Amino acid sequence: MLIPKLITGLRWNDFHFTTVVPFHWVIDNIVSGLVLEDALRDIGEGLSVDPRAEQLAPLRKKIQRPFRKEVTERRSVGGRSVPVRRLVATRKLENTRNGLRDYLLNTFALTPQEAFGALPGFYAVWPERMPERAAPVSVDGLDSPWYTYDHGQIGRGALADGECRHQAGFDIQADPRVPAALKDKLMQQPVTVEIFHGITAEQASVLFVDLNYEGTPVDAITKANLDTRNKWITVTKEIFDDLKIGYATTGRQLTITHQAMNQWILLTHAEQMVKAIVLGPYKPLTTSKKTPPWEGVDFDRLRAAATRWFTEIFAHFGGVEVLTDKSRVIRTIAVRVALASLGSAFYHRDEKAMEEARRTLHDINWIVSKEWNGIGGKVVVSEDGVATMSAGSGKESITRAVQAITKPDTVAGRAVRSHGHSSRTDRIPTSTSPAATPESA
Repeated sequence: MLIPKLITGLRWNDFHFTTVVPFHWVIDNIVSGLVLEDALRDIGEGLSVDPRAEQLAPLRKKIQRPFRKEVTERRSVGGRSVPVRRLVATRKLENTRNGLRDYLLNTFALTPQEAFGALPGFYAVWPERMPERAAPVSVDGLDSPWYTYDHGQIGRGALADGECRHQAGFDIQADPRVPAALKDKLMQQPVTVEIFHGITAEQASVLFVDLNYEGTPVDAITKANLDTRNKWITVTKEIFDDLKIGYATTGRQLTITHQAMNQWILLTHAEQMVKAIVLGPYKPLTTSKKTPPWEGVDFDRLRAAATRWFTEIFAHFGGVEVLTDKSRVIRTIAVRVALASLGSAFYHRDEKAMEEARRTLHDINWIVSKEWNGIGGKVVVSEDGVATMSAGSGKESITRAVQAITKPDTVAGRAVRSHGHSSRTDRIPTSTSPAATPESA
């Protein structure tokens, strides 16, 4: 039989109340972000995890940055150099177990006479609604009523803000080297907790963005990748999920580690391809603090058009791996955005333009050659005839890339069509990805 766990707080609305509790309450009633992070990896590998962790792990993925990241290293195994993946601590975890831990023990845990310390409040999330009943408490000057909430039959929650403080406290509580008296001082310190219950994962991700971007610096890429109010990002995720193409939501460059996890494109680069369908190839590459407007965009139609056109693109090249193939010019941002922009024909359902887009896909030789020099980037041909391309900035090379792809009568357009054979004759091996098979086109 589950024992009710009651907590009283100041009720703001149906989904939000504020409470003040001893620090140990947060430790006892919140699942560690590190635990949820590991649970998500285990779920991906088909392993069994704690039911509550399994429920909260996908939610946590939407509202927090990782404590650890995967890296690939070369190690000698049986006399052979092989790639090995391992987890390494991010700056978030390093700070949790160093500076923050020291602050909790040496400042916050102590009395004001010993040391004066403050700890920011926690923002906790429960996907379920907590049963509530009015509490016979009133405070002059406060319109919000006091309520008592029962979370005993729900289980523990997750944090939208305060994961590092929570993990540091969790580690301290489990550390036998810390004196029991000091632990007790720390665990009895009162902390503020803002509790949001009965909210969706999307609402929780918005909460994370507002707390961690509007209040404190978070890089713009992280904000864009998590903010569900960004309709471009939302539809991009839906499109690439439909295509079963993995995308990376961290970093500014695609790495070997990303590819090892079947992530073939940065989400922000995928977003540029999607935007190009309705905005044209130039606007998606311009740097602006304001999100390009989406008024008038039919996102259902955009999703269908992009999925159809991108399916044809990757089926033509034999797989999504073409995005990382150094022998193909589509690896460059400018070329892929210019090619993606032809999807406007599918968005506007222009049959004639759709056929022209398909013809362009087949007529152009997409293999890196001297003819592409200055179009997608700088091309160097070695003495043995091997051509390599140093991808230029998308903004710098987009104009010539658009000319080459959309205007066959220009110098650039004729150059990339002058090889006498279609790039389809040199396709890379067919991928197992459903998005890359001709049947899915």
